[in-house]
Amino acid sequence: MYGLERLAEVRTVAEKARRYAEAVTAAHPDGPCLLGGWSFGGFVAQEAARQLTAAGRDVRLVVLIDSVRPLPRPEDTQADRIHAHFAGFARHVAETYGVQLLLPYDELVATQDDGERIDTVLRALREAADVPRAALDHQRSSYLDLRIGEAHRPGRHTGPVVLYRATDPAPHTVRDPAYERDDASLGWDEVCPDLSVVRVAGHHLSLLDPPHVDEIAAHLRWELAKDRR
Repeated sequence: MYGLERLAEVRTVAEKARRYAEAVTAAHPDGPCLLGGWSFGGFVAQEAARQLTAAGRDVRLVVLIDSVRPLPRPEDTQADRIHAHFAGFARHVAETYGVQLLLPYDELVATQDDGERIDTVLRALREAADVPRAALDHQRSSYLDLRIGEAHRPGRHTGPVVLYRATDPAPHTVRDPAYERDDASLGWDEVCPDLSVVRVAGHHLSLLDPPHVDEIAAHLRWELAKDRR
């Protein structure tokens, strides 16, 4: 089993997937493979599976761990989405750190580069509160992944896919109606016709911790054993 490092400098799911597909091929040039990812990583795993399948590789299974496709919200403009996201983030900062985060919302909406936009917000946060560097780095990478995922339109993948879906609402920093889906497949049935959904007790941020990850591991062992029966 191989873990793949984050490609922070790559700004599209398709390009991230291409590089990961190359890494998979270099490490494991022949035979079947399994790809999986948690949250945004599921988007990249599904696209990498499409690319490897198109190249003739046998992708036995794609594992999505609570990867949520955003609901279309045609009534919201991009300016609305940006303003609502950072207004929600400011509320989170007030609740968590007890400080008011004054953000230049017009500047944030006008900024075209997602990296520059989140850097502006995090500079304001550093000036307002004593926040650990790791938390700042996490906020930056999470926001960039969010934007990249929203811009991605997954293509069809006909191979087997299993989605491990959290049963409980997540304590996210920012509540976003686009990600609060109540459909079992979290939108993946539209592009993955051979999809199985497995509900796992826990929330989005806890699925990779015991005891929830043990439940996923047990089911995944059963899935993999099916090919050897």
